[in-house]
Amino acid sequence: MDALKLLLCFLISFNIFALEAQVIVLEAPLLSEPALKSKVLQRVRKGKNLYIHNQGIVRSPWEMNYNVNSNGIAIDEPREEVEFLKTFTRSGKVAWIPKKYVKVIYNDARESELKMNPYAKYDPTDYRIEEPLEEGYPLVVQDKARAAISFGIGPASKSGFNYGSSVLEENIGNRYSFVTTYTKKVDFDSFDRFYFGGLLQIHGQRSLYFITNDRTSQETHGEIGIGPYISYDVYRTEDRSLTTYGAFTYNLHRYTVEQATRDENFEERLFSGYSLTPKLGLSYNIRDIIPESKVDFVFGAETNFNLPYSLKTKTPGEIEEFWNNSDQVDFGFSATFSLYLGIVANY
Repeated sequence: MDALKLLLCFLISFNIFALEAQVIVLEAPLLSEPALKSKVLQRVRKGKNLYIHNQGIVRSPWEMNYNVNSNGIAIDEPREEVEFLKTFTRSGKVAWIPKKYVKVIYNDARESELKMNPYAKYDPTDYRIEEPLEEGYPLVVQDKARAAISFGIGPASKSGFNYGSSVLEENIGNRYSFVTTYTKKVDFDSFDRFYFGGLLQIHGQRSLYFITNDRTSQETHGEIGIGPYISYDVYRTEDRSLTTYGAFTYNLHRYTVEQATRDENFEERLFSGYSLTPKLGLSYNIRDIIPESKVDFVFGAETNFNLPYSLKTKTPGEIEEFWNNSDQVDFGFSATFSLYLGIVANY
C-alpha cells in the first residue's frame, strides 16, 4: 500500500511538472515568491535542467517564452503576463524562476526555430570579470585625484592700524577669495573617501574709515597663501556628497593704508609680513553636473582662524599726524567666515 501511494504521488508530480527547461544564463536564481526581490532559495548554473509546472507555458508551437530583438538579444520586457515559472529546489521546496532565464524544452517543432541562448552578448547574471584584468586590479584605483576651483565671499576683517584718533565711521567691505586645491586619494583608504594634497588661496578686501571730519583712510588688504589640505566624504550617493575638510596656510600679506585730508594732503604706505591660518570647511557636492563628465558642482562654507600676526613697513611716514609714530600694523586672533561655490574635476 505504501509503495502504491508513493507511485501515485510520483505520477501526480510528474503530470504537474510535465516539462523540462534548461537554464540559459550563467546563474539563475530560484526564488521563494514570483518576485525578483523575494528570497533566493538556490542558484542554478547554466546548462542545468529543471522540471517546471506547465502553468504559464504557451501552447502554440510557434511562440516562445522570452522576447528577443532583431539581433536575437533577449529583452527585459516579457510579452506575456506570466513572468515566472514554478519549479522546485533540490530539497523539494516549491520555487519560482524568471521565465526569461530558461529555455523550455517543448519536444516539438519549436526546438529548431528558437535560439538556445539569446544572452550570447549580454548575460544579466554574469558577474565574472573579463580578462585580461584592468591595470590596478582590484577595482579600487590607487591614484585617483581631484582638482578644485572655488570663489568665496564673506565679511572683511576690521582694521589693525592704530590711527591715534577715534574712528568716527567705518565702511567695512567684503572679503573675496579664490581657492584652488589638488588632492589625491590616500593609500590606506579603500573606500575612496580620504583625499590629501595642497591648496593655493588668494584673499582681497578693501575698507574705508573716517578718522576726523576732514581725514579719511582707505585700507586694502591682499594675501596669498599655500599649505596642506585634507578632505573626507562623510556622506555620499551616486549623485550627491557631503565633504568636510581642514587645512592650514602660510600667508604673505600686502597691506596698504592710504590717508587723505580735504586740503589734498595724501600719503600711502605699504606694510607686509607673514602669518599662519588654520581653516575648517564643509561642502555639498552635486556630482556629474554634466553626465559622464566627472565634474562636480560644489558650494559650502568655511571658517579661517587667523592667528595673531604683525605687518611692518620700510617706508617712513612723512606726515606725522597720519601715522601716530607707528611703522607696524598688529592683528589679533580673529575668525573670518565665507560662503563659496566652485567646481571639482575628478580624475
